[in-house]
Amino acid sequence: MHRTRALTFEAATAQAWLRQPSDRFPDLTRAESLGVDDELTGPGIEGFLATVDDVLAEWPDRLRRRADITGVELWLIPDGDILDQGALITVDLADGVRLCTLHQDIKDFANRDERGIPAVLSALRHIADLVCQLLATYQRAHPDYSAAVAVPR
Repeated sequence: MHRTRALTFEAATAQAWLRQPSDRFPDLTRAESLGVDDELTGPGIEGFLATVDDVLAEWPDRLRRRADITGVELWLIPDGDILDQGALITVDLADGVRLCTLHQDIKDFANRDERGIPAVLSALRHIADLVCQLLATYQRAHPDYSAAVAVPR
């Protein structure tokens, strides 16, 4: 069993990263360039999980994956006409295996009263925690799995 967390996340460092100037739009912060708004970004507001997905795709500072993980993605699930009321989180392993969480309701990602960067940080923490749980479950079911063996040379 691995002692290193599959996905680590440090909220304070990620928050500082989001507040820095954007690499693409120097007049905006990274948060603003990724659609994070203090009033319009949060659970219960349309587009929240899409915004979290955009931030996740940029891999903020201190969101780090173990070497055997090649990708983590959010797959948005609509509820009627509303696009992102939940999501699946997938984890791609270096040996070609893709793992997937059960459906995560939008309320699982952050508290309803959180907005802006705090809401996004809560969602990233939720994702990191679930990735770790998913990998731990996979490793218990596959005791021969080793991160060192799974990484291509």
